[in-house]
Amino acid sequence: MVSLRPHQEVAVEALRKSLRKGKMRPLLAAPCSMGKTMIAAHIMMNAAEKGIRSIFFCDRVKLVSQTVDTFDRLGADYSVLQADDPRYDPNKLIQIASIQTAVRRKHLAFNLAIVDECHTMYKGLVDGFMDRYDAVPFIGLSATPFSKSLGLHWDDLIVTTTTRQLLDQGWLCPTDYYVGKSIDLKGIKTKSLSTGGSDYDPEALGKAMMDDTFNGDIVENYRKHSNDLQRKAIAFSPSVAHSKSMVERFNSAGIPALHIDGYMSDEERKYIYDDHRAGRCKVLCCSRLLGVGYDDPSVEILIDCFPTKSPIAFVQRAGRIWRIAEGKEKATYLDHAGNLKTHGFPEDIVPKSLDRGEQRFKENNQVQKDEREKITRDCPVCSAAFQGRKCACGYVIPSSDPVFKDDGSMLKKVSKDFKVEDKSEWMGQFMQYAKDKGYAEGWASHKYKEKFGVWPKGVDRTPRPVKNEVRNFITHINIRRRMSNAKPRTYSW
Repeated sequence: MVSLRPHQEVAVEALRKSLRKGKMRPLLAAPCSMGKTMIAAHIMMNAAEKGIRSIFFCDRVKLVSQTVDTFDRLGADYSVLQADDPRYDPNKLIQIASIQTAVRRKHLAFNLAIVDECHTMYKGLVDGFMDRYDAVPFIGLSATPFSKSLGLHWDDLIVTTTTRQLLDQGWLCPTDYYVGKSIDLKGIKTKSLSTGGSDYDPEALGKAMMDDTFNGDIVENYRKHSNDLQRKAIAFSPSVAHSKSMVERFNSAGIPALHIDGYMSDEERKYIYDDHRAGRCKVLCCSRLLGVGYDDPSVEILIDCFPTKSPIAFVQRAGRIWRIAEGKEKATYLDHAGNLKTHGFPEDIVPKSLDRGEQRFKENNQVQKDEREKITRDCPVCSAAFQGRKCACGYVIPSSDPVFKDDGSMLKKVSKDFKVEDKSEWMGQFMQYAKDKGYAEGWASHKYKEKFGVWPKGVDRTPRPVKNEVRNFITHINIRRRMSNAKPRTYSW
C-alpha cells in the first residue's frame, strides 16, 4: 500500500471527514510540491481494493504522463483515457483521464472522481459534466484555489497545512529571494484570464522587456548565483519571443540554454526536458508552459521575468523550485519582475475562502496573507536604521522606491527581518531545548547561527518554553542534514 508522509495522511483524513459529513465536492488546498498525485493514488488504490471505480482528471499530455509515472512506481493497476491511448481499458477500477477526452464521452462509469489543478475551471467539466454526475463525489486538488466562482462548484475548502509549515518541517526546500530592477508597468494593457481575473497582456509585456541592459542583467545574475553553472534554472518570460531572445542571450554568454513551448511536438519537448534534466541545458526558458505541473526536483533557481497581478501564477511558478532533492540545500528565486513587491513571499499566501460570485471578483479576496516583517533600511540622510517608509529624522522613502526594489543591476537579497526581542526569544528556546536534551550551550549557539546566519551577540540567553515553531525548525535542520549525509533515495511522490 502507498506510504504517505504525515501531512499527506492528515489531508486524506480531512477529505474522508468532509465526505462523511455529506459534502460532495470538497477541495483540498494542497501547497505546491505537497504531493497531490501521491494523495490521489492513495485514495484511488484504497478505493480499488473495495471494488470502487475511480477516475483522476488531469490536463495536458505532460500532466497525464507525470501522473502515470507516479502510479507506475506504486504498482497501481490503471487505465489511461486519452485520445487513442492503447492503455485504455474500461474494465479497470482506476482510470487516469485527460479532461479534454473524458468530457466528450457520453457514458463513463465511476463512483469517485479526483480533479487535479481544479482552479483552472476546465471547460466542459464544471459547466455540465459535474452536474451530470451529481450523485458522485468529486475531490478537487489545487495549490491556488483563487479562481472566480470556485465556490459555486466546490462545497468545502480544506486547508490542512501551508507552504511555510512544510518548509519549516523540511518537506520543502528553503528558498533565498533576490530582487532588483523591474520594468515600468505603467501603460501596459491588461487582458482577461480564464480564472476570472485580469493580468498584464503578455505580448505587450514581452515587447516592453526587450531591453539590452535589462536582459543582460538577467544573464549575469544567473551566472552569479549558479555556482559556476552547476545549478540548473528555469526562466519565465511574458512571451515566446522574449523567451527565445533570452535563450540567445544565455547562449551568447556561454551558458547552455533552451526554449520550450506548447507549440512544439511531444517528441521535441521530451528531448528538451531530457537535456535539462541531465544538465546539458543549464537554463530552460518558457513563457507559461512550465508554470503548472512541471516536476524536476533538481532545479534550484527560478528566474522570474514575467510580472503578474495573479497570485495563482506567482505561487505556481515559485512551487517549481520547492521540491527537495539529494544534495539540494536551498533554492534561489531571482525576481526581475517586481512580483515580490506585489505579492510578498509566496510561502505566506494561504487560501481563506472560495469565490461564490457574491462580490466583485479579485483573486486576492480569496488569499490569506501572513503579516511579514518590514525590511530594515539605512537612512540616506542620517544613516539610522528604520522600517516602513519614514525615518525618525523626517526622511520619507519616495513612492517610486518600493520596499522590494534595488536600483542596482545586481539583485539584492530580501528576507523576513527579526527584531532583537525575536532573536532573544529564539535563543532562549534553543537554550531550553539544549537543557532538556542534555546538550552543551554551544549547541544552542550553533542552532542560532543556522537560523540567523550570525553568532548570538547582544541577545538574552535566558531559557524559555520551547514552542512548535522552534521545534519545527530544529526538525527541519535535522532532516536536511540526514538527507545530505544519506545515500541517494528515491521518493514515490
